[in-house]
Amino acid sequence: MTELERKCRKAGGNVNKKSNIFNELLIKHFEKIMKNLLLLTFAMVSIIFISSCSDSTSPAGDPKVKVIADLATPYVNMIEKGIKNNHILENEVDSIKIVRIRVLMSRMMLFPENDNTTSGNVVKVEPFVYDISLTGGEAILATNNVPSGLYDRIKLEIHRFSTSELSQYASDPILMDFATSERYTILIEGITYIGENPSTFIFKSDAVANLSLQLEPTLNLSNGSNTTISIEVDPNFFFKKWESILDPADSKNKNDIENSLMNTIKAFKKKN
Repeated sequence: MTELERKCRKAGGNVNKKSNIFNELLIKHFEKIMKNLLLLTFAMVSIIFISSCSDSTSPAGDPKVKVIADLATPYVNMIEKGIKNNHILENEVDSIKIVRIRVLMSRMMLFPENDNTTSGNVVKVEPFVYDISLTGGEAILATNNVPSGLYDRIKLEIHRFSTSELSQYASDPILMDFATSERYTILIEGITYIGENPSTFIFKSDAVANLSLQLEPTLNLSNGSNTTISIEVDPNFFFKKWESILDPADSKNKNDIENSLMNTIKAFKKKN
C-alpha cells in the first residue's frame, strides 16, 4: 500500500483532508524531482568543464614572442664633402628628419636553427603594417606563442595588395593607404633641410621582397619565457649612397633607396 493510500484511508470520507494530503505529497514529489534535476545539471556542467580542460590546446606554457618595430635614429646627418674610396662625397640635401615609416608586410615566421625549409613557425599571417613614428609609443607588430627551441632566423614578406584585395582593405584605417590604385608597399614621411629651409616629403614605393633576417645571437626560447624581437631600420643606411645624403624627393634615387632599405633591416633580441 502506498503512502497516499494509507493517508487517504486514515482520512476516511473527509474530502478536504484527502485533498490536503494529496497536495502535500505532490509538493514533496515535485521538490524531489527538482533536487534530482539540479544534481543532474551540476553533474553535466562538471563533465563539460573537465572535458574542455582536458581537450584544450592552449599554448600557455610555450615561449611567448613579441615583435616590435624600431627606428635606430630619425636623423640623417650632414657629412663633410670630399672623396672617400674614390667616390665623391656630396650631399643633395643637408640633412633629413624622419617623421614616420610604414611598410606593408605579411607572413612573419620564425625558423629553428639550421632549418633550411620554408615551414617555420608562424608568428603572424595576415597583412599588417610596420609602422613607426616619432609621436607613437612602442610599435608592436605581433605577439604569439611558438614551440620552445633555438631560433636563428625570422622571415618577413614586404607585401603588395593584389587588385582583387583592394576593395577588402580600402576602408581599413590601418591598411587603406596601401589599398589604392598605386598599391604602394612603402611610405616614408619626413623633412629635408637645405640650409635653413625645410621641405616635407613622402617617399613612396611599390617594391616587394622576401626578407630573411638572421638573428644574432641565436634565440634560445624556453617554456614560459617572454622574448622581444626588434625589427630595426636606420635611415642613415638607406638615405645615403657612398655616405652622401640622397634627396628622397628626387625620383632618380628611388631604386638606390629601395635596395638599401631591403638590405639594411636588422632583427635582434631586445634587451629588457
